[in-house]
Amino acid sequence: MQAAHTVRVIESDVSIAAPAAVVWEHITNVQLDQFADPMLFRLLDIPKPLRAELLTQGAGGSRTAYFANGKKFEQQLLRWEPNTYYSFRFNPEPGFRVGYLFELSAGIFRMLTGAYELREAAGVTRLTLRTEYSVQRNLRWVLLGPITAVLYLFQRYLLNSIQRNAEHATA
Repeated sequence: MQAAHTVRVIESDVSIAAPAAVVWEHITNVQLDQFADPMLFRLLDIPKPLRAELLTQGAGGSRTAYFANGKKFEQQLLRWEPNTYYSFRFNPEPGFRVGYLFELSAGIFRMLTGAYELREAAGVTRLTLRTEYSVQRNLRWVLLGPITAVLYLFQRYLLNSIQRNAEHATA
């Protein structure tokens, strides 16, 4: 019997000086290997994301995210609206661990879904990233705060990297 989980959503956003179509390319096929990951992530054993590749477009399609530890997430696309919105379900490989002991596929902390929303106005695109995650209910009082803080920092890292890529592509 699996323990019950408390589900939460965290959201971050960034303004990018690039059209939505350019930003879209940088969120569907992400390149992050050129950026250094923050020291905190290395201390906490959070795998460095390298890239994500879109395999098939549209709802029901898939994308694979690759990490420096050799592990990957298979992401099932749930909703697909080009240049506007897409969401996906995280499907981490068995054995994908973060923080030395959190098994993401079936452990006390799980990544459930993610979504990107783009809103363009006057040549600037507002990119919002939402992440749904869960923490085992009987441990939420101890783990929910630190996990939420680290997820927020990870979202900022991803969004800032995407911003740099998209703005560089339009320069």
